[in-house]
Formats: sequence, C-alpha cells, structure tokens
Amino acid sequence: MLPDAFRGLFVGGLLVGLTTGVGCTSKEEPTPGTGGSTTSGGSGGSGGTPGNGGTGGTGGVGGTPGAGTGGATGGAPTGGSAGTPIAGTGQGGASAGTPSAGGVGGSAGTPSAVGGTPGAGTGGAAGDTAGSAGSAGAAGGGTGGAPATLVEPILRNGNYVLEFGNLYFEVAPAGARIMDVHLTGGMNLLRTGRMSPPNMDDDNYGSTFWTAPQSVWNWPPIAEIDRSDYTATVASPSVTLVGPSSATLGASVTKKFTADLAKGVVNAEYTIIATAAGKSFAPWEITRVAQRGITFWPTGGAPTGTAMPPTMTGAGCTWHTAPTAPPGTDQKLFADGAGGWLAYVDGDTLIVKKFPDITAAQAAPAEGEIELYVSGTSPYMELEQQGAYGAVAMGASVTWTVTWYVVKLPAGLTPSVGSQPLVDYVQSLIQ
Repeated sequence: MLPDAFRGLFVGGLLVGLTTGVGCTSKEEPTPGTGGSTTSGGSGGSGGTPGNGGTGGTGGVGGTPGAGTGGATGGAPTGGSAGTPIAGTGQGGASAGTPSAGGVGGSAGTPSAVGGTPGAGTGGAAGDTAGSAGSAGAAGGGTGGAPATLVEPILRNGNYVLEFGNLYFEVAPAGARIMDVHLTGGMNLLRTGRMSPPNMDDDNYGSTFWTAPQSVWNWPPIAEIDRSDYTATVASPSVTLVGPSSATLGASVTKKFTADLAKGVVNAEYTIIATAAGKSFAPWEITRVAQRGITFWPTGGAPTGTAMPPTMTGAGCTWHTAPTAPPGTDQKLFADGAGGWLAYVDGDTLIVKKFPDITAAQAAPAEGEIELYVSGTSPYMELEQQGAYGAVAMGASVTWTVTWYVVKLPAGLTPSVGSQPLVDYVQSLIQ
C-alpha cells in the first residue's frame, strides 16, 4: 500500500468531510420492445400515428443482439427488427444506445450468465415536433445458454485456478493471494511477480487482504495474514484457504474463492476469526494493478488525504486517470462510496469489485470505504475497498464477500472519464 516513510502520514490521519450522497446516475429506462424467439430476433414495434414514435425490438434469447430501432419521424415506418441470435453464446445486453433526435436511449439488457459481449439498444426517434418520442428498444441479450464449465483440476502447479468461460482466476497458497486475473487471450490485469532487484515494493503485487485500521499494525503487513502459507481445501467449484493465527493481530483469516458458473463471476469470501478478546476489525481488500487506465466509483463524499491522486466527478461518480509515469511522490486518497462497487478499466477490459456498501460512520478509524494509492516511484497503484468496522468477540468471526466481474467492454463502448454509458454498463452488469 505505502512505503514505510510515507505510510505513516496516512495511519494517524482522520477522515473528514465525508458525506453520504447519491450513486452513479443512469438514464430512465423506457418500456422495452417485444422479444423474439430463440432462432431470430424480435421485430421492433411499428411506428405509431404521427405524433408518437414506434417501439424498438428486443434481441432473442442467447443471441447476438441487433439494435432495436424505434419508429421514425412521423411514426410511419416500422421499427427495426432485432438481430439474429446465435443460440447459447451467452451474450448479454449492454448500456443504452445513443438516441435519435428527440428519442429515448435504450435500456440496458440483462447481462448473460457466461459474460458474452452485449449489444446496445437504439433510441426511438421523435414522432413529430408536436408528438412524443418513441420508446427505445431494449438491448438484446438472452439467457446465455447453459452455465460455463469449470476447467479441472483446480490445483495446478502449486496454485489454485478457477477457469471457466473466458475467465482465468489464480490464487497462490502464500498469503492466499490472487496472482493472475485475465480473459482468454488477454494479459494479467494484476501487478505481477516480485520486483528485481528487490526493494521496498518487493511484496506489493497481486490482490491481498488486510484488516483495518492500519494503525493497529502499521507497516509491514502482518505476515500470517498477508504472506504466510495458507492451508487449502478444494471442493469444486470452490477453494478454501485457512491462514495461521497472528498473536499480534489477535485474529486469523480464511479466504474462500468460488466460481459462480451461472453468473460468470468469482465470489471472494473473507472471514476474520478473533483469537483474542477485545478486538475490532474492518475487512480490507487491496488489488494492485499497473498505472494504466481509469478507476471510478459512485460518489458518496469528496475524497480526502494529504497528497491525493487527482480526481474529477461526472455521471455521479468519482474518476481517476492513471499517470503516464510514476508521479514522483506517493499519492493516497480516502473516500466514501455510495453504491457498493469499485471499477477499473484497462484498455477494453473491465474489472468491477462489488461489495456491501457502508456509510462514512461505519468505516474504521482513519480509513475509508474507498481508498486509492498511487506509487510515486513504481508503476503500480492499489484499488482498495473496506467493509464495516466493529467488535468481534473472541472465538467469533465476521465474513465479508467481494464479487469480481471481469469482462470485455462491448463493441462501441469507449471508456472515458465521466462516461454515462460506461456507468450504465457497470450498473447493468452488477444487478
């Protein structure tokens, strides 16, 4: 998270000025068109009488959706038919399309079970200058066919791999750390391996888990939680890793990773077990990625910190664009989120981490629900989120689940800061 000298600046600081707000906004979803059969896309609704636009069509089950186009000006033409589906491709609907003049954007389709590429609904055109706009065709996208199949075995070359659909998710027994997350044919989205030659960032790679607040243990992280070997048990489609107890922390951690084959996601279930009396904890996931791309989350309050990464707001979210080179000084911000998710786009690939939303008052002392760290000297940054802080009685436990969505962006959806279509797509994905 932070080198020794710099991390101390953040440990003792208090979060101030965090207020609860609204999450990312999305367009009002109009009534969708009628769905087609499993062999062909549904036709768009006919144009209405002058003054009312027609209704766009919905894609057929499981198929590649076409854009359901609304009635044209004056309501005379028939709405466009939905695209021909390809059964079982698992393609889901995407964010709303750009409306025609006076039209309403298409509502997001339901994401598929296996994470296919969604299509986009096109807005209906206005009936005429005096009439109302035609409603948009809903984005195509069906049920996605049968659930994905997990590639066995889970244990491979000493690590544990959940591979299904086009997702590869690898966990090492050392620290039960997530080591490699990528889509078929793509690169690892996490910061990889130990640095050479070794330096202060030698252990800052992959995705790990700590307890908050950091002031309890300062730096480096507790070895038993962050680096020691965990004992694994495989019960497909899950692997459960049990860590050793830390006398310093007064707790141990168990991590369970499960492939949800129906939804095409991985659930990371973290359990903190108190091994001493009088302990309080908040769960904390730290995901290290390269200094590339865009990070964003639904705004709950303005970020705070000493040397903060630059951010801007738009579409109800707070956005950070990674620097083109390490900024020279470590940067860290603390913020309250509003919608229980944190997203990162690298090229055309999106990671969304979904978790239980908390208020600013529920965060651990001197911590935040959302934290972002940008290394000043090494080309990586940390995407961090925390759960509610509270007391855990000796022998009791608290469990916190983070759901990982890893998908390729639909064609035509270009990631940019403040993009409402990108926000809409994330919201449709995690519903």
